[in-house]
Amino acid sequence: MKEPISDIVQKAFKLAQKARENAYADYSKVKVGAAMKAKGSDEIFHGSNGEVVVNGASVCAERSAVSGMVTKLGGKPEIEFVVVCSNTRPALLPCGVCLQVMSEFCSPELDIYIANKDEILKKVKFKDLMPNQYSELPKVLDE
Repeated sequence: MKEPISDIVQKAFKLAQKARENAYADYSKVKVGAAMKAKGSDEIFHGSNGEVVVNGASVCAERSAVSGMVTKLGGKPEIEFVVVCSNTRPALLPCGVCLQVMSEFCSPELDIYIANKDEILKKVKFKDLMPNQYSELPKVLDE
């Protein structure tokens, strides 16, 4: 990545790397780690993907990190930034389900840093990955 990366984002990247190393991915071998900082907190929350034989029951790294953040802080903390680190080429972006979950806890301007196992490659805005997330339940017009 050409622009300078702050110390706190570098720290999150290191935690995402460690989480990726700890991922349980015996089926696909795709290992992902994520780390995020909540506004108003000094703590960085991280998680890894966990696969099970029934793929739909697997958990992505980003949702694992969100769960840890909510468990620790309670309520509805706002995500300041996210780092996603994968062992793939190209490096992985968050999936649609993870983006939808994160949308509950972030602004459209959220910075998402995408990394491979060695370095941060790019920064994208949440709104560019998911411009039309569900923000409320739809109204039933007639039954």
